[in-house]
Amino acid sequence: MDQAVGAREPWRIGIPACHAHVSSMAASDTLPPENPPPAILDLVGFRRRSSRYGSATQLLWNRLENDASLCELCWIRKDLTAEDRVILEQCNQRLGVARRCLDKQLWRWSFSFWQIIHEVDGLLLLVMPRHMLLPHALEIQQQFERRVTDSAQKTLWLGADRTSGPLPQCVRVLRGEALLSSDPEASLPEAERLARCRHVLWGAQGVINDRVDKTFWQLSINVSIQVLSTLLLITLSLIALLGFNRSLVTTWPGELVPQGLLLFSLVGAAGAVVSNMLSKERFVVATGATSRFFAYHLLVKPAVGAFAALTLLFVEQSNLLLSVIPRDPVSAAGSNPALLNIVVRDWRAVFFTLAALSVAAGYSADRFLSSIMNNVLSRLLGQSEKLLPSSAPPEAGAASRRAEPK
Repeated sequence: MDQAVGAREPWRIGIPACHAHVSSMAASDTLPPENPPPAILDLVGFRRRSSRYGSATQLLWNRLENDASLCELCWIRKDLTAEDRVILEQCNQRLGVARRCLDKQLWRWSFSFWQIIHEVDGLLLLVMPRHMLLPHALEIQQQFERRVTDSAQKTLWLGADRTSGPLPQCVRVLRGEALLSSDPEASLPEAERLARCRHVLWGAQGVINDRVDKTFWQLSINVSIQVLSTLLLITLSLIALLGFNRSLVTTWPGELVPQGLLLFSLVGAAGAVVSNMLSKERFVVATGATSRFFAYHLLVKPAVGAFAALTLLFVEQSNLLLSVIPRDPVSAAGSNPALLNIVVRDWRAVFFTLAALSVAAGYSADRFLSSIMNNVLSRLLGQSEKLLPSSAPPEAGAASRRAEPK
């Protein structure tokens, strides 16, 4: 407390103010004007990305620098072989590429970043000291049991009883547990058993990383399709609102062709786009031509939804299966051959009922088209059989006349 007071008011402790001022100036001259930042800030790009250093970027840099620090710890081993040095050099090169992936201002290479990080994790298992292998082995075994759902892979790596496979056996070796005399690995040298454990851990971690990368890829594709579907839905809604006149509703079905057909096509396409936003596809593969998925969900499905809406409109206008009619005594008195009659208030309600049915048809266009085609064909065949004349019996002597020789 006295020192703090003396620093602010030196005359209270018997030191002249001028001497205190001179001593403080001398101390400030010996200190650098600005403390140099740690070198790690240059690696993580803190100065270059200070304005957009978000939480997600921090997590990625922490993951990257964790592997970089582990790689530095592996370099100080005194028993490094030529193979180990090559592996560590490859790790340094991959970490440099990972930093370049994160340094991109736009369109980061997220898939490439995680692929590189997973490769570095696997390579470090081959060179890290033995006392550092056990925590990683326990984590790999726990992640394998939790993330891998394929029963064949679990049996292969963990064993039928989840304890006799190569992965649990490697964990027991790293723990220092004694092997049974009947175990074929008991006769192997310790260095060879350790090398085998390293490669088994590397392979098991590769299986886990493939599973994680596939899940991440599926999530990314689904979210991208949902975002693009939202933009497409907004575009279709604006076209439907601004491109068509109000008289289309009031004079329905007077302007069925061509404005009604175009409008219901847009409504059916919008229903297909909504199905993209509400459903999540579990893609089978995690690599390949991903543009085909975007083309199917953003181009093919809306086109099929538009065709389904037009098919519904054609079926309704032809009264083959469905008919939406207003509650009018004159029209209700007439006979309607449709199997399903939906009676609404007026022609305005007829228009909006057909619009709602078009959205539903576009949402499940594949099931709707397969069902409606079968029903339409069955109805057409049934009506054609009713109109055909009954077959008359053949005339007497016709067969004998055909059999007579000329």
